[in-house]
Amino acid sequence: MTWMKGGHSGHSGRQAEDGSLMPGMATDTEILSPQLLADHHMGGVDMARACALQCEVPQGRQLAQGMVDAQQSEVQLMSDMLKERGSAPR
Repeated sequence: MTWMKGGHSGHSGRQAEDGSLMPGMATDTEILSPQLLADHHMGGVDMARACALQCEVPQGRQLAQGMVDAQQSEVQLMSDMLKERGSAPR
């Protein structure tokens, strides 16, 4: 296997990159990016939820709730992606 010391040629000929231990494994970057982005989105959920609860203008409340729903959906997607890679949100 080309990623091993000694350069043995494996079936795929693929090389490990970006910190992964072997081809096909999630890299540190592939795990950290969705974790950080999920954290960022959860901050957006908190802010939009506060706005939705406090806003006196119906359209503003509706817009803020739409942001909550969208950000939560994206956090769920990132959580699913992390789970597929053997990880979880932070």
